[in-house]
Amino acid sequence: MGFGEMMIRWRHVLALAALAVAIAGMGAPPTEAAWPADGLAAASNTQAVPLPPEAAARLAGIVDLAAGPDGTVFGALKGLGSAGYFGAVGFGAPNHLNPQFGGGGYTAALSLPWEGINLEAQAEAVAVVPGGGVLVAGYSQGGIRRPTSFSPLLARYTASGALDPAFGAGGLLGSRPESNGGIVYHDVAVRPDGAFVAVGGRNERLRGIGSPAGVVDAYRPDGSRDTSFGRGGRVLLEGRPNPNYTSLWAVELLPGNKILLAGYLDHRMLLARLLPNGRPDRGFGDGDGKVTVDLHSRVCCPPAALAVGPDGRIVVAARGGSLRKQRVFLARFRPGGRLDRGFGNRGIAAPFLPWRLFDGHGLAVQPDGSIVSVGRSVRTKRNRRSAFAVFRNRADGSRDRSFGKEGLKSVRVGRESLAGAALRLADGSVLAGGSALFAPGGNTASSTSLLLDQIPFTP
Repeated sequence: MGFGEMMIRWRHVLALAALAVAIAGMGAPPTEAAWPADGLAAASNTQAVPLPPEAAARLAGIVDLAAGPDGTVFGALKGLGSAGYFGAVGFGAPNHLNPQFGGGGYTAALSLPWEGINLEAQAEAVAVVPGGGVLVAGYSQGGIRRPTSFSPLLARYTASGALDPAFGAGGLLGSRPESNGGIVYHDVAVRPDGAFVAVGGRNERLRGIGSPAGVVDAYRPDGSRDTSFGRGGRVLLEGRPNPNYTSLWAVELLPGNKILLAGYLDHRMLLARLLPNGRPDRGFGDGDGKVTVDLHSRVCCPPAALAVGPDGRIVVAARGGSLRKQRVFLARFRPGGRLDRGFGNRGIAAPFLPWRLFDGHGLAVQPDGSIVSVGRSVRTKRNRRSAFAVFRNRADGSRDRSFGKEGLKSVRVGRESLAGAALRLADGSVLAGGSALFAPGGNTASSTSLLLDQIPFTP
């Protein structure tokens, strides 16, 4: 499977060499290569980063990144088209596909042990567990014409990329979706002892099946529910009935095992903090453990991202604005949950620009307070393809005009491209991961390639 005669018009030719579609039978192992100073980075210097054939055919892409030991990085792989995909990719120091993880750097495509109509698995998040393995969170989905039933799903892999038999049932924890609606996981965070918290949403998109809610589930290291947390191991942040949008998209574990959450509550940006037992932290936000910000949007169902800076201040990225002016809003909060009025416009940075992020899928704060948000660029009449996009704001919320075009760096590759995750590395730089879709047409099937971009940090 190759690009054939398809020509891609793109100025950054050196960056294009880092892209690839999975090539059947192409088994040459990647070689080591350092990340270039800017532009798209490859996991090898072979001019191709092959995805496993099934992952490419199911249009898999990076949707989350996590830092492992000794400079390693792991990514969660999700199907970005109509088909689902659940897996992980491992990169080793110095940033090449780790052949010791899974098969050539990739876990095997997950096969669900249950039967159902069009039953598939989707990955959403990845976290490193003690011992060097990874935990991947997401959901299973089923339905006749489109997914309408959902159930949370977790898989734990050993450091070698195999399913961990000591976790759940053969490495999996989940169940078959049974009815319309259900719960999906969007993020997961692991404590040093291996216990973990997974967050997501209930009844996010479907109407008439019960009120939506943000979901926080706590687990012991072996995958059993931590019943000392909330009610039977679960906390719900319930919203009003659909079409209101309520869901949790991001979680961070704070000192003292407090839990920081970000997402939406009745369409409003939500930031909340829980005590280790799942109760609201009354010392945070408006005195009830949470704070909401009206972004003047009523669309369903955009992502949100969360990052905590070196000084403890909190940044949340969420989509807002009127229907014709949708864009990513950044809000910065003080450690106690109050908006930081010295940031942007009284705590909010969301300039309406022709060049802007439409969705914010990842967020990272650099050591000097600069904020890197990643996602996809807005479509315009002149350019109807979305792009792998990175936006950088200065510490005061103003856009960094020295970065890209007035703060936005976008790369259009193939038919569509998307940045799905951001990770701050030990040197202060930020690694952005995503994917590009190639649809040559004719008898050639569509496929995807992984995209990686490193945003440098200069003290």
